[in-house]
Amino acid sequence: MKNIIAWIATLLCLLGTASPNALAADAQGFVGTTILIIRHAEKPANKADGPGLTPAGESRARAYADYFRHFNVDGVPVQIDTLIATADTRNSDRPRLTVEPFSKASRLPIQQPFDDDNVKGLADWLASGPPNRKILIAWHHERIPKLLAALGADPNSLIPGGAWPAQTYDWVIVLHYDGNGRLATSKRIVEPEFR
Repeated sequence: MKNIIAWIATLLCLLGTASPNALAADAQGFVGTTILIIRHAEKPANKADGPGLTPAGESRARAYADYFRHFNVDGVPVQIDTLIATADTRNSDRPRLTVEPFSKASRLPIQQPFDDDNVKGLADWLASGPPNRKILIAWHHERIPKLLAALGADPNSLIPGGAWPAQTYDWVIVLHYDGNGRLATSKRIVEPEFR
């Protein structure tokens, strides 16, 4: 009996420390899915300047309309079919504004089911969705490391130092899950310079 109790205790410890990848394996929504994560485009230096984008940010958002319609990873086209941004707040509409031109160009609605702190809610929601999606997510840069971890990725291997730099706007994080819903590849892409 003591051996059984010890075995159960060991099993519970292992389950409690299971990696997010192992949990994602049971999630139908990750099967064959590719997730692209960006931060919102350039913001004003002062909060008093409003919740929107700067002219440079508006320019980047307009460039995204074409960039993400023709996006590819290692020469393989990624046809985005799901578009997600953080919920608007009185302090920031930037994630939505960043993908709005792409939304109009692609005719994909922007879904905003979660605020930027609720990365676990977003990950669970994605896990319960249909498989084989190509998802673009626009989020606030401070929360992206936690979002990556919630999606089974290692933020430290994708973002130098595990924190998205405040002045960096040109990264796309790519997560691709295999046919079993396990994270198969993850990488950071630097966008071309938009003119």
